[in-house]
Amino acid sequence: MLQYFADEGVSPLFTSQTQPILCYIGKILPEISAYPRIMHSHENHVEISIIYSGTSSYLIGDRKQLIQPGDVIIYNSGVAHDELTGPDTQIGSYFFAIGNLTLPGLRPNALIADNVAPVFHIEQDFQTLLDLCETMLHQMEQHSVWTKYLLHFETQALLEIVWRSIYHVRSPQESKNQYYLGQKIKEYIDEHFREPISIKDICKDLGLSESYVSHTFKDMLGYSPMQYALRCKIGEAQTLLISTDHSITEIARMVGFDAQSHFNQRFSKYVGISPSKFRKNYRDRSIRPEPDRYG
Repeated sequence: MLQYFADEGVSPLFTSQTQPILCYIGKILPEISAYPRIMHSHENHVEISIIYSGTSSYLIGDRKQLIQPGDVIIYNSGVAHDELTGPDTQIGSYFFAIGNLTLPGLRPNALIADNVAPVFHIEQDFQTLLDLCETMLHQMEQHSVWTKYLLHFETQALLEIVWRSIYHVRSPQESKNQYYLGQKIKEYIDEHFREPISIKDICKDLGLSESYVSHTFKDMLGYSPMQYALRCKIGEAQTLLISTDHSITEIARMVGFDAQSHFNQRFSKYVGISPSKFRKNYRDRSIRPEPDRYG
């Protein structure tokens, strides 16, 4: 017979007044990542990605980050990110989104400070994270009367492991931002990308020269301003295809395309499949809870 005694005096990260809410959880198989998830952000929750296979570079906020197995990526709410994958750079990952997240010293729906590098390489407890993700996915598939209760506490356990792991790896360090004006340009595009903006519009509104805007922005992100704006449009369209039932024509108009044919052409070029195939592929191969079931 084996008998183990539990440790006493547990100090949980969350109290009854600050209960995080699981918004969704899923798994991306490497072959699915060949159709990249382009520039997007999450306004009302934190998304956490756990990388189990593949290597690539992601653009997160205003920085490119090397991604490899064993990494945990923290996407605070409102932080734009561009997952640079494709047929030659396939990434396998788990992802989960948490709303109603409140932690001391951080803004709502943030797990790290916004000036902290968002990628953490985890060795100890990484397999525990993977096992817990698989358990939660299995419960999503085999829904029972106990599912929402189990997921509630497993979500807290998952967050506890991530929180303590990333702060054990290193104390989060501030990153020096040498691209102050580049950040201003990015913020302008983030706000206006659904509109028919041009380099001239950006320069006029920000009082900058065209050559300076193009050079500074590409030096910072690796894209020209108009390439970045287009990736924002495509990323927003992907979000709408995944999370809503709007028609493709409606989505094209919502993200700033005048014609669906032009939208289809651009989407297929950047993602590798048409909008309709992306919607079907993502929904068929993703595990998603029913709306509000676990809120």
